[in-house]
Amino acid sequence: MPKKQNYVLVALEAVAKAQQELNAKVDKHEKIIESQGQDIARLEKQVMQLRNQAIQAEIASGERTDATAAKYGVSSSRVAQIAPRKEFHRPKPN
Repeated sequence: MPKKQNYVLVALEAVAKAQQELNAKVDKHEKIIESQGQDIARLEKQVMQLRNQAIQAEIASGERTDATAAKYGVSSSRVAQIAPRKEFHRPKPN
């Protein structure tokens, strides 16, 4: 009978050790995912800034709002928010 108890104890210790190893791996992966999430957020912000600058440049050069909106996959209202005509439109010389 003592041998059976010994096997159970050994099995429980093995399970506990495996659980600790799994927890360590999960912690490591959580840190990696958090870091990658921060990198992605930073890159998304940069992409949005570049897109907004491109929209502003197109409006400043006289491009139509609806054409610019279609090109960048946003609404005309969003283009107007990013590049208000009063600020970015340069009248064409006569």
